[in-house]
Amino acid sequence: MTTPKHEFTLEEVLQGKATRIKNKDYFKTSDYLNPFIDRMSKFTNNFTVKVKMPDQITLTEDGNVITDDLTFNRVNIEAILPGEYAFEGHTQVVGMVYGLDVPKPICKLYSGAERSACTNLCVFSPAGLDIQEIEDSSPINFDPIPKLIERTETISRTLRMLNETEFDASDMNINESLGRWIRNAMAFDYSAGSRKVKIATSTVIDAYKDLFENEDSEYWTGDANCSMLNVYNAFTQQITDGWDKDCFTRYEKTLLIGRILGI
Repeated sequence: MTTPKHEFTLEEVLQGKATRIKNKDYFKTSDYLNPFIDRMSKFTNNFTVKVKMPDQITLTEDGNVITDDLTFNRVNIEAILPGEYAFEGHTQVVGMVYGLDVPKPICKLYSGAERSACTNLCVFSPAGLDIQEIEDSSPINFDPIPKLIERTETISRTLRMLNETEFDASDMNINESLGRWIRNAMAFDYSAGSRKVKIATSTVIDAYKDLFENEDSEYWTGDANCSMLNVYNAFTQQITDGWDKDCFTRYEKTLLIGRILGI
């Protein structure tokens, strides 16, 4: 049997059906996404969408997913802003991620930058995040979007600063930095609603390996100095790679990366 596909187009996701979870009714997917698309269509016609594959799917006889018989409980949509908002290999995004099949259904609206080559999210302030609970049969509040769009220039200034800051790749500094990063990961957390978000020390170690040990990594610098932006991107890559396991705390974890690195 052919392996079911895991990538869905925006058009397919918009066909997601309404659902009932624990005696609470939630709208069809388009009722959550279309108001976001309508507001952001004033700025762009470029949208990307990612979903977690539903736990139960219906297949055709040849093994393909029947997309008109699905409900999507976890969805992440992003509006990619046009070139006037872009800078040095990064695009500005305004996004929405929501989940219905969690103890407290939530929606998060956010703004940030993404590295064009790999879609790593770059954020540096909690002011770029709005969290709200999704109530039974109630719409999402999109009023925060204008303020989120206004934050784009702040992000670009920080990224330019990181690009101009050199990281010393001497053994002594790497040893000191790795120890500091691990201790910071153990000490720091971010409270997001009712749960605390943390960065695992294994995430720090994986980023370290991509920077200094794994020659196949695009971030590998070995014993040569590099920019702090390269260090930052090596860390945020770990968050990007873990999207399928945790799509809800991408923003908060990226904020923690900045704190761990001392940005």
